[in-house]
Amino acid sequence: MDICIVNPGFNMGGVERVAIELANALQKDKHRVTLVDFFGENDFFYDVNKDISTPNTIRKRSLKSKINKKISFAIYNINKRPLNSYNLYREQVEDLINHLKESNYDTLILCQGMLTALIPVIKRELPEIKIIAWQHNDYDVYISQYFKEILSDYQEGLKLADMVICLTVADLQKFRMINPNTYNIYNPLTINKTKLSELNNKKIVFVGRLRMQQKGLDYLIDIAKMIDKDWVISVAGDGEDKEQFQKLIKKNKLENKIILEGSLKSEELLELYSSGSIFISTSRWEGFGLVITEAMACGLPIVSFGNLGPREILGNGDYGILIDHHNVDKFISNLNELIKNKSKREELQQKSLERASDFKMEVILKEWNSKLNSL
Repeated sequence: MDICIVNPGFNMGGVERVAIELANALQKDKHRVTLVDFFGENDFFYDVNKDISTPNTIRKRSLKSKINKKISFAIYNINKRPLNSYNLYREQVEDLINHLKESNYDTLILCQGMLTALIPVIKRELPEIKIIAWQHNDYDVYISQYFKEILSDYQEGLKLADMVICLTVADLQKFRMINPNTYNIYNPLTINKTKLSELNNKKIVFVGRLRMQQKGLDYLIDIAKMIDKDWVISVAGDGEDKEQFQKLIKKNKLENKIILEGSLKSEELLELYSSGSIFISTSRWEGFGLVITEAMACGLPIVSFGNLGPREILGNGDYGILIDHHNVDKFISNLNELIKNKSKREELQQKSLERASDFKMEVILKEWNSKLNSL
């Protein structure tokens, strides 16, 4: 099968990583795969198999288009009238459509809601192409936060997609109300090998993009103040709020408590997981939580706030500790209990390893092949 996967960029990030790993797996499984960067940067942070095509076929967004988008969003904040997604990304859409017309793909996989909103335009030009709208966050977050400005186009795109893939059973019914041909497929593990933690080091691991609000970095500050004085939190990741986070760390005199590791690639990340004894997620919302499954594969016990993705991964608390209502005091209490009790960490390690097997690439690839063949 000839498959094209499109994403708004392939730099560092969970969606970018899982899209590339799925592409690599599909290519190894004898599909012909192309990765297209909708924003035209063509900068791939993660390793792409050499036989995968990565054509630089789309123009970068011009300064004028970026300014027009900011003006359009400002106007939306005043009148609340839905924006036309095609007008926001006209050059990129035209380049993508031209590429699709020249390439004769069997299936187009569009990652995330912004590209889903462009399906009506693509279908008008290419009515025969099969399109999968791959949703990487939960429906409520998409419609109330990320894509509220282009909500009409987003929902119309969901309707016109030949198939919608979402990440959790909890979201399945919400997307199916718009498109009955919706299915739940978990994100696969993106580390090819694992190294089991011995749970001896006094280190807590946190991995994620440094976004203050979504990732709950302010919660991380509160937690760091209250854990055992000999333990540290190692933070892997980068992002737009790094400087703000660094200032908070300094303001609270936590430089020796929160250790910023920067952006880590696969081997470095594997070493970090295996050197830790507990993994924590403080996100306010999380569509899935790829890093949680990675940590589980390395045998780390998990403590997480109970939003949609982590709740699904941890089986409502069967495979790790879930803290509801973003109760920081309860989070700290449970975390300190794990810090003091290695036998509890070992018990949760076994549960992590058991659950991680559900996210192995061979399991997820089988599901993707089944859905692709059904189109």
